[in-house]
Amino acid sequence: MNDALRQASNLILAPMMWLCSSLGFIFESARSPADMSNANSSLLVPAGIAFAIWFPIFILCISYGIIQALPKNRTREIYRKVGPWSAAGFFGVCLWGIINAFAPSANIETGSFDWLQWGTAIIFIPTVLLLVKAMLIVTKEKSKLQGYEYYAAWGGLSMIAGWCSIAVFLNWAPQTVAGFSALGLSAEISCFIILVFSVMWVAYIQRRSGYNVLYTFPIIWGLAFALIALISGAGDYTLLKGAEIGAMTALISSIFVFRGTPVNTRLFGQV
Repeated sequence: MNDALRQASNLILAPMMWLCSSLGFIFESARSPADMSNANSSLLVPAGIAFAIWFPIFILCISYGIIQALPKNRTREIYRKVGPWSAAGFFGVCLWGIINAFAPSANIETGSFDWLQWGTAIIFIPTVLLLVKAMLIVTKEKSKLQGYEYYAAWGGLSMIAGWCSIAVFLNWAPQTVAGFSALGLSAEISCFIILVFSVMWVAYIQRRSGYNVLYTFPIIWGLAFALIALISGAGDYTLLKGAEIGAMTALISSIFVFRGTPVNTRLFGQV
């Protein structure tokens, strides 16, 4: 990727993520991410305060965009390696925000297609893969970062990759629960299955990232507030509560036991 294009893309797209996620506050006809979250009836939806984590993520990613755009960083190898992946991931988040804000949702009366739910779910998959790839690269190269750029580049990319790694499953939950419901499974069992697969994915990326604590933190944060939402809501859901507690315990324990293992920058397969 051309150095100037790489720098400009990250510089522009990092704040654009924030803007595209805030379209619901700018245009009366647009939805906000909170609107979509409130419409999601999945038992995995965390308490609303959980989404406040986007604020430090946006700040760190914007700082990363500015730092990598400095003239002294135009030809630095670390930014040449991570920049194309982060820019593409940021673009995916922007596109998710636009689809969430304006895509038509399903209409029960007319039987129209749910462009909102399917559009946001589909775009989330490549977005997560791109952000995770950027996180793996910067984690492997983080010793070359100094001062605040360490937290902006490694911290920002790790946290956004972590949060999106768990959020992608939440985005797919309505379709998945509906599919399992057709097979006769309850909402709790369906969400339990989704949770198991999400934790398996996170554990896999944890291992490849050398048990990156800043990748894991947003996931623990999301699971904790999902547990709070279950506890404060109606219904027992003992299985799901126990699974969330078990998942958090396992992910936290793995950091203390395995942290510092070699980083594998390939998403799949060997180095």
